[in-house]
Amino acid sequence: MAVQDKQPVATEKYRELDKKRWLVRYLVLASILVILGIKLYLLIYVVDFTVGFYSFLTSFLLFNVFFLSYVKYRDPFVAVKDVIIPEDQKPLVSILVPVKNEVGNIRNCVQSCLDSSYSNKEVIIINDASTDGTAAILDEMRKEVGPKLLIMHLSKSVGKKGAIEAGSQIAKGEIYAMMDSDCDIASDAIEHAVKIFYADRRVGAVTGHARVRGAASKTMLKIMDVWFDGQFRLLKGMETSFSSLTCCSGALSIYRREAVHQHIHAWAHDNFLGIKNFKFATDRRLTAYVLGAKPEDIWKRKITTGEQASNNNGSDNSNIPIIQTGKDDLNTLSSSSDPDQEDLKKDRRRYAWKLVYSPNVRVTAGVPETLMGLIRQQIRWRKSFIRSITATGGLYWRRPLYAAFLYYLILGLKLTRPFVVVKALLFLPLSGDLTTSLLYIAGIMYTGMLYGIDVRLRNPGYPYWLYRPAMTALSTFVLSWLIFYAAITIRKESWR
Repeated sequence: MAVQDKQPVATEKYRELDKKRWLVRYLVLASILVILGIKLYLLIYVVDFTVGFYSFLTSFLLFNVFFLSYVKYRDPFVAVKDVIIPEDQKPLVSILVPVKNEVGNIRNCVQSCLDSSYSNKEVIIINDASTDGTAAILDEMRKEVGPKLLIMHLSKSVGKKGAIEAGSQIAKGEIYAMMDSDCDIASDAIEHAVKIFYADRRVGAVTGHARVRGAASKTMLKIMDVWFDGQFRLLKGMETSFSSLTCCSGALSIYRREAVHQHIHAWAHDNFLGIKNFKFATDRRLTAYVLGAKPEDIWKRKITTGEQASNNNGSDNSNIPIIQTGKDDLNTLSSSSDPDQEDLKKDRRRYAWKLVYSPNVRVTAGVPETLMGLIRQQIRWRKSFIRSITATGGLYWRRPLYAAFLYYLILGLKLTRPFVVVKALLFLPLSGDLTTSLLYIAGIMYTGMLYGIDVRLRNPGYPYWLYRPAMTALSTFVLSWLIFYAAITIRKESWR
């Protein structure tokens, strides 16, 4: 793909909501400002300083999340939705799906990839030594659809990251689309993402908007669905306003090959705390590599077709135990186009790539259906979060200053939350200060309600928005404690 800045076709003014719902958004912002003022007064004159100060900072952060995602964020797809890419300029997209023991959904997942409306694609499924019927289903689908479906069976499990590395060895695309095997991609998701890459050569990654599959069937799924919607649209919307996503979601993230390919080997063999090939921190760690790239790193790196064929900076990947592929030949990887070196030499930014989120790049995800399943998932995510403290935390200062400030504020609040909860719900009531405790609980429920209102505004008639405060309370009072268990058991690994 010739990576050029394209002038998008003129389109209507960006409008996510009608005027009436925008008015409600402004009222939400105003209410947060009022609460900030009240909390400042309470901090000075009424409540315990530690809890009050923490509560004030959370409201300050809440205002930034809502304000930036409302006012500054623009869906990158909206500006380019009318762009028409000539057939001879459409980049090849390699869809990489690692899978292990996903017999219940793998057929739907693969079929959703095959049904993508984007024509110039290859679908590569990497079976990470599944022990159920996953391999048989994949082989059956390969016979049904023919060579447009590429299957790799690994003789032993190497984990999600190792499986993606194996797939990247045969991927020829200029764009890599990576998704989890319990997800189903929307038919137009790849097409929308490619337009974003085509119009802006500095976009290195696009992450999609995930909703929960079958949310109506169980209460836990309803809670997760409303939580997913807010986490993506508000938090990733805020980060996209600075082109600086901290985590490209495993549900569906699409990368420009030249932004990510050279990092895959190091990512798959990440060492952390003496743990070789650390299996966690899949999404956050890969995102960190793209976040940390500098403009000069790109134009100084002279990639040739031969170097790409050797893969991953010349590393030897022959230890990936491939015993079968559904590919007729493993041709040399095609070279990706280099950015204009003169432009990059003139670039004074501290980072090379934009990382953005679009709600028009859609995917549905399978999520835990029980509380214990959710807890196990959150433990894995917190192990990834622990790894990201040094990975993303060590480089995010290169991103825009205010984005970095908000990131480190979020990091600090997450790490101190359990201690604040203990003081607010245990020590202060025992010392007779019920006022601070009650105000703290009220603030948590109010925050959850605001997130719920936001989801309702964007999804008229959506019935599950009232579940959002329950997720906020669960996250604060239960899930926040899992950081300690995750740290203690960080050496205990599993694929998912």
